[in-house]
Amino acid sequence: MNISDLAIKSIIGWECGGEAEYNNAPEWPGEQSGVTIGVGYDLGMTPANEIVQAWGPYVSSDDLKVLVGLSGKTGPKAQEILPHVRHLRFTWHTAETVFRETTLPTHFLRTLRAYPQVIDLHGHCAGALVSLVFNRGPKMTSDDGRRVEMADIQALLKFNNLNAIPERFEAMQRLWPNTAGLRRRRREEADLFRLGLAQRGD
Repeated sequence: MNISDLAIKSIIGWECGGEAEYNNAPEWPGEQSGVTIGVGYDLGMTPANEIVQAWGPYVSSDDLKVLVGLSGKTGPKAQEILPHVRHLRFTWHTAETVFRETTLPTHFLRTLRAYPQVIDLHGHCAGALVSLVFNRGPKMTSDDGRRVEMADIQALLKFNNLNAIPERFEAMQRLWPNTAGLRRRRREEADLFRLGLAQRGD
């Protein structure tokens, strides 16, 4: 994976605040997320078999059954379930291990399928795109126009118009008028992408 250490550190920070701010209990980030544990591991958005593979080696069989039961439950349903699973705890060591061994490689592959050119980018640029797909998923189309910028980035990569990509990150801020954290993340991803371009000399 051509993801820079700075990008990995940034993704961890955006997902959970890093070790210093890590919350070892499940949480619900809002919007259409599912119950989330570890370093941004969205159980609602993850198939049951992937949850078993990722967390099975590190949690009890009883806890694993609970985690698997959260697969597919997102949005208000996840918010409703959250109080019933808040007793679960996951150490930072476990959270970081699952992130580095399973979560990050999985999202890198999803990013590679969505944006094949990522493999040739500077590690900061690649990391910004992985962060985007990590947070929003790899879909390029939607009926409500919420995926326009995702598709724009795909076209810009195809034609090697890299300098125009950071603005597309920033344009996505329109989608979350009431969610400051997501707007900030898009701005910081744009800055990370620009840094990669500058260091590569593009």
